[in-house]
Amino acid sequence: MANSINSISTGTGGLQSTADGTSGNLLIQKDAGTIATFSSTGVVVSGVVAATTLTGDGSALTGISSGGLTEITDFATTSGTTVTSPTLDLSTYKLIYLVCNGIGFTADTGGSFQFTPNGGTICDAFGGFSNANNLFGGWWVDLSNGIGQGTLNIGYPAAAVITGEGAVRTWVNTGLSTSTTSISFTTAGAATFDAGNIKIYGLK
Repeated sequence: MANSINSISTGTGGLQSTADGTSGNLLIQKDAGTIATFSSTGVVVSGVVAATTLTGDGSALTGISSGGLTEITDFATTSGTTVTSPTLDLSTYKLIYLVCNGIGFTADTGGSFQFTPNGGTICDAFGGFSNANNLFGGWWVDLSNGIGQGTLNIGYPAAAVITGEGAVRTWVNTGLSTSTTSISFTTAGAATFDAGNIKIYGLK
């Protein structure tokens, strides 16, 4: 079938609808460029689609990041004086949230519980605590500027409510960014990790 062209608007660069005799698709063109292709498998649009009402459950949509937090990694804090996260890819995230679940040490920490992103700054997260307690809580960090805030508390793992000593921290220069590929956790002392785990979540 030969191509047919029908002018939709007049003037230089007006829209045209073209029936492509080769592919069988209907093309909407402007300035010799295709801005929409209608075929038996769907519609492909080049550019922004402006719509006031979209219907359907969206089940056929692809290439769209889902909302909410995504668990990036979960690693144990059960040995060593320093625990480093697995390799991280934060390039697609805006914000991360770190959760400390029952972190424990074999002896009094002798110093602050700290985290350090590779290439970043040592960040004090909690003062020293004894091996009779465990550390619970979490904090968020904005990857666009390295600013973060969070709360950690010490308590007994079996307790339903943690009522022990707590610490609120605000950081303005963590060095955490979308380029960060690992985060190390340690204390200023020489205590050894013996319990708990850390989870890192990301928000796109």
